[in-house]
Amino acid sequence: MFLGEYFHSLDGKSRVVMPSGFRRDLEDGCVVTKGQDRQLVLFPSGEFEARAAEVTEMEQNRFGRRFSRTVFSGADLQSLDKSGRVLIKPDLRDFADLETGSEIAVIGVFDHVELWNKTLYLEDRALGDQRYLEEDE
Repeated sequence: MFLGEYFHSLDGKSRVVMPSGFRRDLEDGCVVTKGQDRQLVLFPSGEFEARAAEVTEMEQNRFGRRFSRTVFSGADLQSLDKSGRVLIKPDLRDFADLETGSEIAVIGVFDHVELWNKTLYLEDRALGDQRYLEEDE
């Protein structure tokens, strides 16, 4: 289970440290892929397989095929290094506007981790917080 909000730097070799509480669930490998809010989504390998099944079960019309290509062609199988870091490949960095040397947001979202450009994340979080406060119970 992934919970919490952390800010870590993307080092000069394009690696980001996973919070220590996330590492156990990622030690058997993980998949980094594009998210639908211009963030990156990091799934434990087994969880990605379950999500992949949902994508492949979509109707294979033009939208479904394009969606599948976006999810799978951008996906990158990774392993944590000895320091608990994950490498973010260039095309994924570009997609999420992540720059080496910059601080990025590492967000636990229960069954997955999201990696965000910090500025974009803080804007999205502010909108989400406002909507949350406006919702009736």
